[in-house]
Amino acid sequence: MRINKYLYLVLAGGLLTGCSKELEQHSPNDVSEANAFKTLEHVQMGLNGVIGYYGAYVNDIYKSALVSDEAKIGPDNAGQGALTYRYQYSSDGTTGGDVTGGYSSYYLLVDAVNRTLPHVYTVEGDQNTARRDIIKAQLLGMRGIANFSLLQSWAKRYDAADPLGIAIVQNVNPLAQTPRSTVAESIAAIEKDLADAKALFPAVTPASFRDTVLNKVNVAAYQARIALWKRDYAAAITYATEVINSNVKPLVTDSTDFAAIWTDVDAGATNGIAETLFRIRYPNSTALGGLWTTAGGGELIYIAPSDKLINSFDADDYRLPAYIAEKGNGDIYLNKYHVSSRGGRVVDLKAIRTAEMYLIRAEAYARSATPNIAAGAADLNYLRAARIEGYVDETFASATDLANAVLQERFKELAFEGHRFFDLKRNGLPVQRSASDAAAEWQTLPATSYRFVFPIPQSAMLANPKMVQNDGY
Repeated sequence: MRINKYLYLVLAGGLLTGCSKELEQHSPNDVSEANAFKTLEHVQMGLNGVIGYYGAYVNDIYKSALVSDEAKIGPDNAGQGALTYRYQYSSDGTTGGDVTGGYSSYYLLVDAVNRTLPHVYTVEGDQNTARRDIIKAQLLGMRGIANFSLLQSWAKRYDAADPLGIAIVQNVNPLAQTPRSTVAESIAAIEKDLADAKALFPAVTPASFRDTVLNKVNVAAYQARIALWKRDYAAAITYATEVINSNVKPLVTDSTDFAAIWTDVDAGATNGIAETLFRIRYPNSTALGGLWTTAGGGELIYIAPSDKLINSFDADDYRLPAYIAEKGNGDIYLNKYHVSSRGGRVVDLKAIRTAEMYLIRAEAYARSATPNIAAGAADLNYLRAARIEGYVDETFASATDLANAVLQERFKELAFEGHRFFDLKRNGLPVQRSASDAAAEWQTLPATSYRFVFPIPQSAMLANPKMVQNDGY
């Protein structure tokens, strides 16, 4: 942004004087990155911009809902997301905008990291090395997280031997034509960034934890998510346990506190929102909430929760009223991102939560080579008890039963948080919508369908001859 500002000022000066000599008086060095990053505060601004780019995760939430079984077309839909919902998306911007939109945003994040990193220890300002280490750690962590989101969407179900991972970019070269790395190389780069970031962070306590910046605990949470994706169950257990044992954001246990998560109560508090490990602040934006309903025109419902999702909740489940609501005319809408004290549809993006850690660990216990059914059931029952009034612990006859129960619990707990489609994908399962949610031709997406991998945007294909498009597009 700072570079663009300097470029604008230089060009504006020439236009205002109408004199080419005015432009000639400015050396190209005047708009170099070295001049854009002169102090540590400038580097901090670069980091703030990087974190802002992680708003791209909103696109993951939206497309996961549209192509899975957690959503259906709303009664006031005027075409929003309809092609995507019907599995008619392609690589062009007209039909594929819903599923390709995050691609360039994540690479913009990566580029911003790569532009900022070289200046962390070289600029003027506060000579506190610890602060610079934390800035570097956050930059590395954000790059690893962005690359993982790219891998989830634009590569197949995890297979280290797959030659088509993502393009790993770790330096700044506008003319570079970076090919896709293998999946093994891609995941290695992602894991290295997160490990390097974590090593630079100081220890975190419940008092020092902040949910709007990366730190040692929420990086461990992302490590747990990634380990589950690659089916490294031992690592998933280790990382999830690290987060849970930190006790920085314990589960809430009553309906009022749980509902408060989704209306951003305590959003301005030092420790942040309950159960939230990392979030993006939206002080005035409807970027997330406005995807499902509109604040104007009688609160039109564009995308609604599916009947399948609604029917999965017990009547005594705190999540049901927190996630789902009904208008006076009987139409059902998504309440999860509906309102905060800042206004209708103005809600923060909760990117990762403590509840996910219990579900990761429970599933990892169930799917381990030597399953620990008792430990997995304890995690699942602990979460359910925090969500369902009068809940009685369930026992499981087999690891398969437990794994299936965890997957179903993820469907409910993590609804509209960007997980359902990827949960089905990583487990090799089809999308199966209810008849009341979709016409017959859109009810099933077979597990073998090429549409479980999203298309590389056509613009990226045209810009990079070395890029390889995904099958089917």
